[in-house]
Amino acid sequence: MKKTFSLLFIVSILCFFSCEEEQGDQFHPSHFFDLSDFDTLTSPKDNFYQYVNGNWLNNASIPNDRGTWGNYAALRSKNDIRIKSLLEKTYKEGNYEEKTNTAKALLFFNEGMDSAKIEKLKADPVRPMLREIIDIENFFDLQKVITQLHTKGIHPFFKPTIFQDSYRNNKQSLFLELSGISIHNTVFYALQDENANKMQEEYMHHIQQMFHILGYTQDEASVIAKTAYAVEEDIAEQYNISIRNHTNEKYYNLKSLPELTDICQSFVWKQYNNEIGIQTDTVIVTNITYFSSIDAIILKNGIAKIKNYLLWRVLHHAAPYLSHEFVTEDFRYFGKKRDGLREQPERWKSVLKATNKAVGFAVGELYINEYFPEEARIKIKLMIDNILLTAEDHIQNVEWMDSKTKESALQKLKGLTIKIGYPDKFPSYASLKLGSSYYENIILSNEWLFQNKIKAFNSGSNAKKWIITPQTVNAYYHTLYNEFVITAGILQPPFFHHQADDAVNYGAIGAVIAHEITHGFDNIGRRYNANGNVQNWWTTKDYYAFKDRTKKLIEQFDHYEPLPGITINGNLTLNENIADLSGLAIAYHALGQSQGSNLDISKIDGFTPQQRFFLSWGTLWRSKTRVEVLRQKLMTEMHAPGEYRVNGPLSNFTPFYEAFGVHEYDGMWRKEEDRVKIW
Repeated sequence: MKKTFSLLFIVSILCFFSCEEEQGDQFHPSHFFDLSDFDTLTSPKDNFYQYVNGNWLNNASIPNDRGTWGNYAALRSKNDIRIKSLLEKTYKEGNYEEKTNTAKALLFFNEGMDSAKIEKLKADPVRPMLREIIDIENFFDLQKVITQLHTKGIHPFFKPTIFQDSYRNNKQSLFLELSGISIHNTVFYALQDENANKMQEEYMHHIQQMFHILGYTQDEASVIAKTAYAVEEDIAEQYNISIRNHTNEKYYNLKSLPELTDICQSFVWKQYNNEIGIQTDTVIVTNITYFSSIDAIILKNGIAKIKNYLLWRVLHHAAPYLSHEFVTEDFRYFGKKRDGLREQPERWKSVLKATNKAVGFAVGELYINEYFPEEARIKIKLMIDNILLTAEDHIQNVEWMDSKTKESALQKLKGLTIKIGYPDKFPSYASLKLGSSYYENIILSNEWLFQNKIKAFNSGSNAKKWIITPQTVNAYYHTLYNEFVITAGILQPPFFHHQADDAVNYGAIGAVIAHEITHGFDNIGRRYNANGNVQNWWTTKDYYAFKDRTKKLIEQFDHYEPLPGITINGNLTLNENIADLSGLAIAYHALGQSQGSNLDISKIDGFTPQQRFFLSWGTLWRSKTRVEVLRQKLMTEMHAPGEYRVNGPLSNFTPFYEAFGVHEYDGMWRKEEDRVKIW
């Protein structure tokens, strides 16, 4: 999201899709589409998304433990079941050595699954951290405790992050990002209507209940809840003030420690750096306006109220890993009230999620050996090479860009690093020491991961590491590395199938690949050169031509209304919309280029290869979302809802018109002069 607590605006990550076909099923090309999912009463010329997915939308139900469901969610769910079975099988067989990556993964997972032990411990694992907060007496104690929490993955007020420096790309830097509230939609705290006030009261009641479960009286818990909420409200208010004129360019503010002290005096910054272990005299402040307000927030509330706020930050962080009553109350509010879920996910799902976060590459090693054959890696490399050739051709033939800018664009494309499936070398977890409880292991793994980043920073290491595990169903483009990474998890049906016809593969995984490559040239990626450094390699003429086209795309999406009275934010979703539109075009033309003079015109199930490409694209974004979740996504999510990711780009793409005979007065029709073409 654009207005975010994270630096991931420079890493574009794509999420997708499901598979009903099991590995052992006999494959037939027509099985790639279930024609019973189509709504044949709707013309593809009027609403292509509805035509391809209409019956599925009518018949599919969102699982009770989820806020959204579709092809991506179903594949991710299937993958999780596989990984769970793999961990259980490996543990049962016992064919692994102690202290290996596999042993660490199994130990972490099994500790999380020991519900009897967790019930017996209740809140004991988190009480030492709570006691540290209760014992705070002065501002020096306050800084010490906050610093310790930051190293443990708990982030009151702000979050320290080690990240590649976007202006000094030969090194990493310490970034200080906004953090410190439980409701990430900051508008939640600002609204004053009756419905908003009710939701705010429900949230405070949740905080109260959590502390009552911890052992406080209802009156004591009520006081903590109100003061903790008041501090979060102050943080959200200052954040909302700061973002009114806070563009992406203002996220980078290089400051010396004395300069940082001028901005925020609540911390002795040299001491803070020493205590987290980092060796640097400079930091990047992502939001000066907010950081300059931290002093006032702390002084306004005083140490007593800030302590209550810190108690809540810690208890909120710990709740999913404690006994049943904490987990249940945490779900009652954040799962049911906020997200509209019907029932709590099975325990193993949350434990597997935590295991993947803590020791994910250890799990990934097992996954690769079991599920990812080398031939899949080789075949997808050939497809990527073809798509890169097509992207090169597209850049060379862009009519609105002059030769000088094209030369820089082609240089960036040719400098793109490609990573497929899994890292060449898996990290070792040998130095990770695990403890005697599930929550202790959560904290120990957080500290270990953070200290690894600190050590790499202090050593001057600039290794371009994977940021997601190979079993994750995903792909991403990293702006600062100028690299494209596609995981083993996504390289399976229906994204990619070695027996599927080219049209289907290019409409699915091909579109994914082209989408990610295009992120290097979207409204964010275009500001970085081939080496990942910030550089304006555009002429003024080309910049304004690009702006004119993106303005039309913004206006198109601003008019889509997924919920009554709530439209898509065309500016917020712009970079993903650019990647969808241009990725679709590049993948489509790469399909034709892959066949050369041997163009396949045969039909399958009555559809030409060109039509099957678009059918594959149309099912790619199939999804159903609960109203509560959709409302939140429309305010914070950089991706538009599935229907608009399908129909929006197609309405701009003339080959789609030709494939399905779309004409004026059809619902998918857009005047030729209004169709947006960027790359």
